[in-house]
Amino acid sequence: MFKKSIFILSIFSSLFLLNTAQAQNSKGETSDPKAKAVLDKVKKLYEGYSTIESGFTLTIKMAEQPKEEVQKGKFYQEGDKYKAETGKDFILSDGKVIWQKNNNTVYINDANSKGSGSFLSPKDLIKMYEGKDYIYTISDETKDGWSTKATVITFKPVGRKGDFSQIKVAIDQKSNMVTSMTAFGKDQSRFKIAIDQPLTNKKYSVGFFAFDKSKYPNIKVEDLRTD
Repeated sequence: MFKKSIFILSIFSSLFLLNTAQAQNSKGETSDPKAKAVLDKVKKLYEGYSTIESGFTLTIKMAEQPKEEVQKGKFYQEGDKYKAETGKDFILSDGKVIWQKNNNTVYINDANSKGSGSFLSPKDLIKMYEGKDYIYTISDETKDGWSTKATVITFKPVGRKGDFSQIKVAIDQKSNMVTSMTAFGKDQSRFKIAIDQPLTNKKYSVGFFAFDKSKYPNIKVEDLRTD
């Protein structure tokens, strides 16, 4: 479960870096130009911020479990640096290194590493869109979280690979900010992030996006870097 939770948080951290390249599935279907126009506005908006910070609620429904699990957390990003916290666990990157804390262990990896097996970084997810792995379309209009009216865009994978059958992103029509994202697993699991209205252009201290082991004197560290 933690692996997929981190996957969702990583998607969240890359939302304002979406590449809206045109894809085509086996049926010849391509992405909706109207959906692309909405996503272009989202991308332009978020690229204009030097930093972004937001609280979020992550709701997890696993196929084999009758009850949903709800986790609250906070997210921060500055360029390719980011931090996402849920409870006592987190995923953290200074743009060069990723630290992932799970219980009493911190796993270290390169930010540009491939096949780490534990998470996908924002850069990995940007490559997903650049690789034309998804087609997307406007699928609904709804009230979502703090938004009075949101446009829902549904992303569907072009091929059969990946853990998710579709991902729905709700975008506030007034501000062009993302209000929520829901990922539907092929195993009938479901993950939803409801995003609070963000703070933008806030300054963070030096070292904010780096792991400080002195704050966790008894923690186990596993360095997964190969070099």
